[in-house]
Amino acid sequence: MSDYINDMFIEVRTQSKKTDKKISANTLIEMIEQTMNSLNAAHIKTAGYSLTEEEDVIDITGEDEDTEDVQTIRRPVVKITEAWGSPGNIDRQVMESLLSQIEGGNVHDKIESVNNFVNNPPAELGGDISKIMSYLIFLDTFASIINDYGASVSGFLFEAFLAALFGGTSIQVDDPEQVGAKGSLPIEDNQLFMQLKAQSEDPDAEPNWDIVPYSLKVLRQDGVVHGSFKNLVDFFLDPAPQRKSDSVVYLVVIKEGKKDKEGKNVATGRLHFYEFELTRENFMQMIGAPTEVNVFGYVPVTLPRNAKQPNVGQYYFEKEDGRGSLRKAAAEFPYGSKDMPLYKYSEDEAPSPGERIAKGTEVLRLQVVGTEDVIKGTAEKLYTPEQHKDIMSKFGGAGEKAEIDRAAFAALKQTKGYGSKVAGGAQWSITKKEYSKGYQGTLDLNTEKIEAKAVEYTRTLNQSLVNIFNALGDLTDNINSYFIAGDVSQGVEAKTNATKLRDAVNDVIPEEAIEQKAAE
Repeated sequence: MSDYINDMFIEVRTQSKKTDKKISANTLIEMIEQTMNSLNAAHIKTAGYSLTEEEDVIDITGEDEDTEDVQTIRRPVVKITEAWGSPGNIDRQVMESLLSQIEGGNVHDKIESVNNFVNNPPAELGGDISKIMSYLIFLDTFASIINDYGASVSGFLFEAFLAALFGGTSIQVDDPEQVGAKGSLPIEDNQLFMQLKAQSEDPDAEPNWDIVPYSLKVLRQDGVVHGSFKNLVDFFLDPAPQRKSDSVVYLVVIKEGKKDKEGKNVATGRLHFYEFELTRENFMQMIGAPTEVNVFGYVPVTLPRNAKQPNVGQYYFEKEDGRGSLRKAAAEFPYGSKDMPLYKYSEDEAPSPGERIAKGTEVLRLQVVGTEDVIKGTAEKLYTPEQHKDIMSKFGGAGEKAEIDRAAFAALKQTKGYGSKVAGGAQWSITKKEYSKGYQGTLDLNTEKIEAKAVEYTRTLNQSLVNIFNALGDLTDNINSYFIAGDVSQGVEAKTNATKLRDAVNDVIPEEAIEQKAAE
């Protein structure tokens, strides 16, 4: 504990200035350790002690319920760092402990539990200080990561935060060697220890937990997910055991925005979470899938009413009942069909533009006769039509459920997308239309709402608990002033804070509980 305190407060000065009120670093550290040990003793659920009874909850405002003079519990000031991503690091241990009460074994369940905390009556937690603090710290820290940093830094910190949130062997992947990646950068940003979805969806199944590779994408509203085609193909071909899985889950976080009076997009604080999973089996359906387009042809019909041959530049849209309308929408007629006449008398003869055709005339009419898959858009950068057909034939055309081994998948290394010489390589993309199918939930990280929730939960706590955390906050501030700035008067004040903290702990924790913990 002493080493950790020394680390937190930078460098402890071992020589105090000459004064009548000298206070040593060792004295302060001993007092903090005694207090923290007492707090740890309070955290045993087997002791059978309740921190407060419902009828004894104190109105901590000191005023009527309508007053704005509300005391708020001070939460620990969390050191935001990428070190959270590494198990065994002291910062990771602290953060993992602080977030340990966030329920849920996967992203969806954790979002749901946080929303339950925010939306349900505080009384339902029964004054559970550890759970209340865990959720408030989650909201405080996550909001700071998202709102206070630039996009790049925010993304890295988010990855580390996720690793601490899921804990255990979860890691942030910032080095290819961590996952044994060969020949390319790692696709995954995290390897998260979580409950597998197949198991979590079955309430009767035994919990099944494992490491799941995750790639994180934080986007603006309606953003598109992009990624390196070559790196993604290499991921599924890499047999390294450190990769842990033959699939990767993409976590897409959309920062909701709205237009202000000047037309600028302003973040609302709401985050929408989506997931989609990529495997060798669904790769061709998700990455560069062909676009289905209509195929047009001439069909013999007898005109049910008088008709007119459209002028050049007018396009025909065929309805299911055989009726139609003239449209100027070239997209409805690919392959140059927009330049083809709507009606023909025969294969070689067509009415002139604007010519009227009598009811009952037998003609050939242009209409949809089928569909065809076409490589277009992003897919054009990844495959030629011939390459796409070749790959699908090697995959067996059995759809997503068919197992695709690495030997068959290796055909993707022959595509133009894999060998692209464009800077950064060819990029695949998935639009909101696709990833929105995997909606996981929404979090509101509006800072005003978070603070209001902190006030609300503070009202449910025993006054002594509030005193503990507020005294601890004051103690931290004064220790920093004493050790960093050399302000001896603040050192004396820190000693007073430590005494108050000890007394507040003694008010909450029965002596026998502390003795029981010490005897274990």
